[in-house]
Amino acid sequence: MSTSFDGAALTDAALAACPPGIDMVAIAERAGRANLRWARNNLTTNGCTAEGSLTIIAINRDTGAVRTASRTQTGPTTESAAQLSARVASEASTAPPRSDEESALPDGSADADFATSAPAFGPQVLDPLVAGLSDTLTASSPDDAQWSGYAEACLDSTWLSTTAGTRRVHHQSTARFETTRRSIRGDGQVVSTWAGRSSEAFSADTARSAAAQATAMSQWAAQDAEVDPERHRVLLTGEAFADLAIYAMWSASARGALEGSNAFSLAEGGTKLGQAVVSPRITVSSGPGLTGITTMPFVVEHTSGPNSSVLDNGEAVPTTTWIDHGVLQHLIGSRSLQRSLPQARRASDNIAIDGSGTGTLNDLIARTEDALLITSLWYIREVDPQSMLLTGLTRDGVYRIRDGQIVGSAPNFRFNASPLDVMSRVTDATTNQRVQPREWGEYVFRVSAPAILSEDFNLSTRSDAR
Repeated sequence: MSTSFDGAALTDAALAACPPGIDMVAIAERAGRANLRWARNNLTTNGCTAEGSLTIIAINRDTGAVRTASRTQTGPTTESAAQLSARVASEASTAPPRSDEESALPDGSADADFATSAPAFGPQVLDPLVAGLSDTLTASSPDDAQWSGYAEACLDSTWLSTTAGTRRVHHQSTARFETTRRSIRGDGQVVSTWAGRSSEAFSADTARSAAAQATAMSQWAAQDAEVDPERHRVLLTGEAFADLAIYAMWSASARGALEGSNAFSLAEGGTKLGQAVVSPRITVSSGPGLTGITTMPFVVEHTSGPNSSVLDNGEAVPTTTWIDHGVLQHLIGSRSLQRSLPQARRASDNIAIDGSGTGTLNDLIARTEDALLITSLWYIREVDPQSMLLTGLTRDGVYRIRDGQIVGSAPNFRFNASPLDVMSRVTDATTNQRVQPREWGEYVFRVSAPAILSEDFNLSTRSDAR
């Protein structure tokens, strides 16, 4: 497959065609994807694609107001980039004014390797995975296990240029692996477990380690443990906890807090900045240089929104501690919002949660007297944004812990819980490590989280799903 894509040339052509008096942002992107899918121990589909696009954003200030327009083109050429630039510049002159925008693009900074091409991308990125996956799908097991799942390798390349002199480039590799193991117990009961892996690239151990984890969890289900729906002490794996923490991060809108519409608002007005919002064990951070989950170091925005502005394109993304030992320090917002709320910060697309814990999941199980181990969550939906109340279901593995041992498999449940409440009631945790979220893993690839022990988790009703 052809992977030729000259992002630097495209953005240069767009800016060269920009009319005088217009500020402009040009964003060239190439997305490479290679995937495998399997079901019932057989590969079902595979594919490899590489697609390019160019987004042009024009900013017009002729009338004293800020007016913006944008368009995105797929399969761009340098000729079409110049044409698109002229068209968007014209559209910006008649666009409605925006009073909430910062008036100037960030001061330009340039990467020395801006003009370099994207790394080669093709189906070979799946090669390290194949042998281990083949072993998993063809191996015999006493319980005739059936495997299904999905693996995807991504390479996202971004070139960003502006009329303020910014010339930034970033290449981001990601590998995501998820597999489900299903078998039938001797009494006819279905046993289903799930394991996921997230990394920069697949390795020979990716499929094997995930399969070993799913197999080990299936052995915990040798017998049932009767558990009623009520509030329980729960041990959430890093994957399950990550899905709740991600939603808390998504909800941390500075504008929403100022307007009184989210859980970081005070009832009497204002925000909870400077106040304890979760347990002092919890620290939440993000930033481009975080160990093991590095990400793009500059802002890329195709459109403006409540927490973002196209006029922030090219701004350096800071490393930010959003919650420091339980205390809310920052909320997500654009540069323009910083005028009314200095603690507003731009967020990167990664998240690291530290629970002040020690050891591994098995260590945490061993020191837990009585709890339910929940391995993954799904169908998470918002019930009340002002309290951040969510509802959802447990899936593919709930187990009873007694005196440091797994004593049986519990049913699945519907839960109703606020991530802030869950994090407020943390009493123990493991060290954090990179995890693959189950519910939000399609959108957030770089998460580091611990497994946690939390009190009074509301399991409201039983679910018959297995």
